[in-house]
Amino acid sequence: MLVVRERLLSLLDAAFSRPLTLLSASAGWGKTTLLSTWARRHPQAVAWLSLETLDNDPRRFWLSLIAALRRCRPAIGGRALTLLQAPTPEPLSLSLTALLNELADRNEATSPILLILDDYHVIKEPTIHASLTFWLEHLPSHVHLVLTSRVDPDLPLSRFRVRGSLGEVRTTDLRFTPEETQRFLTQSMGISLSEGDVELLQARTEGWIASLQLAALVLQNHVDPSAYVQTLSGSQRFLLDYLREEILTSLSADLQDFLLLTSWLHPLSASLCDAVRGKNDSALLLEQVERANLFLQSLDERRQWYRYHGLWAQAMQHEARLRLGAATLRSLSSKASLWYEQQRMLPEAIEAALAGEDFARAASLIKRFFIPQSFRNAYHLLSRWLRQLPEEIVRAQPDLCFLSVLALTFTTDRRSPATWAEVERLLQWAKQGFEATHQWEQLGEVLQLHAELAFFQDDLVSSLALARQARPLLSEQSLMYPDNIGWSGLEAFLAGEMHVAYQRLLEGYRRAKSLGLFSSEFAFALLLGAVCLEQGELGRASHYYRQALAHVDEDQEMSRQQLLLETGETEPFFVSWAYHCLAQLSYERNEIVKAQHYLSQALALREQPEEGVHVFTSGSLIQARLLQACRETTQAQELLLRWERNARFSWPLSTIHIFLARVQLAQGNLPAVEQWAQEKEHAFSFRVSQQGQDLPLLHQQEEALPLARLYIAQQRGETALKALAPWKEKAQAQGRRRSVLEIQILEALAHVARQEHRQAKGSLTEALRLAQPENFQRVFLDEGPAMHSLLKTLLPELREASLASFVRTLLRAFAEGSGARFIEVVAPTREASLPLEPLSDQEQRVLRLLVAGRSNPEIARELIISVNTVRTHVQSLYRKLNVHRRVEASEMARRLSLL
Repeated sequence: MLVVRERLLSLLDAAFSRPLTLLSASAGWGKTTLLSTWARRHPQAVAWLSLETLDNDPRRFWLSLIAALRRCRPAIGGRALTLLQAPTPEPLSLSLTALLNELADRNEATSPILLILDDYHVIKEPTIHASLTFWLEHLPSHVHLVLTSRVDPDLPLSRFRVRGSLGEVRTTDLRFTPEETQRFLTQSMGISLSEGDVELLQARTEGWIASLQLAALVLQNHVDPSAYVQTLSGSQRFLLDYLREEILTSLSADLQDFLLLTSWLHPLSASLCDAVRGKNDSALLLEQVERANLFLQSLDERRQWYRYHGLWAQAMQHEARLRLGAATLRSLSSKASLWYEQQRMLPEAIEAALAGEDFARAASLIKRFFIPQSFRNAYHLLSRWLRQLPEEIVRAQPDLCFLSVLALTFTTDRRSPATWAEVERLLQWAKQGFEATHQWEQLGEVLQLHAELAFFQDDLVSSLALARQARPLLSEQSLMYPDNIGWSGLEAFLAGEMHVAYQRLLEGYRRAKSLGLFSSEFAFALLLGAVCLEQGELGRASHYYRQALAHVDEDQEMSRQQLLLETGETEPFFVSWAYHCLAQLSYERNEIVKAQHYLSQALALREQPEEGVHVFTSGSLIQARLLQACRETTQAQELLLRWERNARFSWPLSTIHIFLARVQLAQGNLPAVEQWAQEKEHAFSFRVSQQGQDLPLLHQQEEALPLARLYIAQQRGETALKALAPWKEKAQAQGRRRSVLEIQILEALAHVARQEHRQAKGSLTEALRLAQPENFQRVFLDEGPAMHSLLKTLLPELREASLASFVRTLLRAFAEGSGARFIEVVAPTREASLPLEPLSDQEQRVLRLLVAGRSNPEIARELIISVNTVRTHVQSLYRKLNVHRRVEASEMARRLSLL
C-alpha cells in the first residue's frame, strides 16, 4: 500500500498554473511513484511518456511525445504526425508549429493537459533540448509540461524561473518526514517501531525512500529491528552491498539466476527473458519477482513489458559480472540482439549487439537500419552507435564510412578543421572500398557527397571537380542524382553558359521537388534566380528567390530546424542566402532601404555574421556594397579586411580582394590597386601550378573588370577597351545581358578617358537601353562622378522619351546619394500595441484561419483564393503585427483581441 503524500501532491497541483514543472533528484527518491499517484487523480488530463536512451533522436522523441498526447487527446497531433512520418520529412519546426496550433485550437483548449516526461535525464541530444525549449516558449496556457530528471536538464531554467513559469520539486521536498516514514513502515511494510526508532531511521536514511524501502525489507525478517536501526547506514554503497549480500542470497537459486541473467535487459518481457535464458518459465518468475517487491515496474497495462529499478539493476549487474563472467554476458547480449531482430526491433537489436561487443553484428544491423532509408534520418542515434564501433570495422566497410560521414556532418560543426579532417579521411576510405569492390553507383554517391561538403567549405573548385567525377557513375534512381544535375547546372552557370545552366537547374529543381528533397529544391530555386539575374531579368530572378522563401512558410524560425534535419546546419544557410539574393536585387534597382532590410534579415539568421564567408551568401558582398553606396568607404574596407581573415580558399578570398580593389579605387588609392593587380597575376600562376586549372569563366571576368577600371583611372583608355573587348564578345554570345551592360558602361568611360565623347555617348546609350526595362540603376551609380557627368552631357541629346526619363531618374539618384546612410542591423522589438495599419477584412479572415492552424493551401481553399494570394496576406499580417512567424502572430492576435 503506497503512502499518500498530500503535501507533495498539493505542491504538484501548482503545475496547472505553470508551463513547466521539474522534479529533479537522483535515483531512488520516489519521483516516478509520486507522479503516478498524482496522475491517477487527473486521469482525463494526463499524457505520460517514459523516456529511454533510444529517444535521443529528435524525430523519434517527438513521435513518442505526440503518441503520448494522443492517448489523452486523440484528436491532437494528426497533422504533426503526418509531417514527422512522411517518407521525406518536413522541417521539424513545421511539425512543432502544427502541434502547437492543434493544441491551441479552441475545441481543445477547454480543459487542461498535463504532459509528463519521465526520466528526461536520458536525453543528451542538444537538438531535442532546443526544440523542447522552442515548444515551451510557445505552449498554450492550458498545456503543462512536467519533467522528472536525475539532473537539471539543459533547458533555460533560469529564464523560466525569473518569469515565474517554472515550478520545482527537489530532493529537499522529496525527503520522507518522520510522520511519512512511520506511515510507510506501518501501512506499506507492516512494521511497528517506536517513535524514537522511526526518527533515527529517518535521520540515518535522510528520508531517502530507496534506503527506507531496503531497510524495511531487512526489518521484516530481523530478530531485533531496533538494534538493526542503530547500525544502519543510508549510503548508496551500503545499499548496493546490501542488495547483493542480503536480498539476493536470500532468494532461491532459480530466482537468483533469473535476476542475474535478465538484469541487463531494458525493457524486458517474458518472451525476451525466455530467449536469453533458453527456458520457457520466465512469465512465472516475473510474477514471483513482482510479488516479492523486488523493484520490478510494469510499463504497460497488459503487463507485458517491465523494467527493474535502476539501483536494483545496477547491483544485479555487478553481481552478474562477478558470477557469470564476461563471455557469458556477451552471449546473453547476442541472444537478446537476435530476439530483438526477429521482432523487427532493430534499434534495440543494435543496442544489445553493442553491449555484447558483437561489433560485426552491430555493423550489419546498422547498415540494414539506415541504408534503405533516405538521407534525412536518425543521425544522432547513428552517430552514437558508430562511435562505439572499432575503427578497423568501419574502415573495412565503405558503406559504414559513408554513414559515418553523414553522421559527422549532420551532428557536428562541419566547418571545424577537426571535423573536416575526419570527414576527408572517412571519404577516402569509402572511395577506396567502393572502387575496390566495383560498386560504382555508391562511389558516385560518395564523390557527390564530397562535392557538397567541399561547397560548404568554400572550396568551389574542388566541389565542381568532384561532382564532375560523380556524374557518369550515378543512375537516375540515386537520391544524389538531382543534386548532381544541379551541380552540372552550377558549373555551366560559372562557365557563363546561361541557357545550359537554366535547363539543368530546372531539371534538378523538378526532380528534387518530386522527391521531396527540400534543401536541394531551395538551392536550385536560388541558382535559377542567379541565372535570371545574369541574363538581366530582375523580375524573373525575384520570382525564384521568393518562391524559395515561400517553402519555409514565411517563418524564419522554421529554417533552423530544417537545416538540422536535412543539411546538418546549425544556422539557416539557405534562408540567409535567399535574403542576400533579395538584397542584391533591391540594390541593383537602388532600393537601398529595402536592400538593408533584406540584409538585416540575412545577418540576423547567422550567429556570427562575419564568419563562414561563403561563395554565394557573401559572393555579392552586398553588405560592403551597401556601405560603399552610402559613402562609408572606410567601414566597407574594414569589413572586407575582417572577412579576408576568415576566407580559407582562393575563390572567396579572390572575391574579397576584387571588391577591396574597387573600394580603394573609389578612395583614389591607385598604388594599392596596382599592387593588387600585380599580386593577381602571381596568384593566377600559382593556381595553375597548384590546382592544374583556373577559376571559372565568370570569376575570371570578375577579376578582369576591376583591371579595366584601373586602366581607366590611369587614363589608359585604349588598354581598357582592348581588355574589355573579349569579355563583351563572350557575354553577348552567351546571352549574359547583365555582364554586357556593365562592360558597355566601362567602354563608355574608357572612351571618355580617350576624349572620344561621341563613342562614349553611343556606348552609354546602348547600356541605357539594356538597363531601363528592368530598372538597373546601381551599375551606373557605382561608377561615381565620371558617370554622373557623362549622363548629364547625354541627356539633352536623347530622343527616346523612356531613356530620357530613366536618365533623369539616375541623375536624381546621384543627387540624393550623398545623403544616404547605412542602417545598422538592429533586432526589432515587438510591443503589444494595436497595428499602425488596420487589418483588412480579408486579412482578418486569413488571421483567424492561421491562428486555427490551417496551412496556406487550406486557407486558400476555404477563402477561394490562390496560395500566392494567401502568402501575400500572411506577409502583410506579419508586417502589420511586427512578427515573423505563425505562433507569434497567434499570440499577438490574442493579446490585441483581434480575433
